[in-house]
Amino acid sequence: MNDAPMVLLPPDESSARTIKRFRVLSYVLVLLAAVAFSLRPDLFGDPQAQPWHALLHVWRIVVGVVLALAALGVQVLVGVRWRRSLHTPDEPPGNRTPADR
Repeated sequence: MNDAPMVLLPPDESSARTIKRFRVLSYVLVLLAAVAFSLRPDLFGDPQAQPWHALLHVWRIVVGVVLALAALGVQVLVGVRWRRSLHTPDEPPGNRTPADR
């Protein structure tokens, strides 16, 4: 087994912008999930007069979980794409110019 520490280079400028955009998207999704979880059905009127009151309890939880999982998925996706781009170099290995020899 290879016990050598893995060194990851920092992302290039284009990858850094992409990572930042997806991080902002992830934060927005988490914020929307928090808003969905914090909704109280009594904000929308009398719970006894509205038959869909119980459904709002269930749907706010479902929407919150879906948004939180989407935020996690965005982070995983951008991480996998960045790591995959590290393994597929654009240039062939070896010396690029004969002057290096």
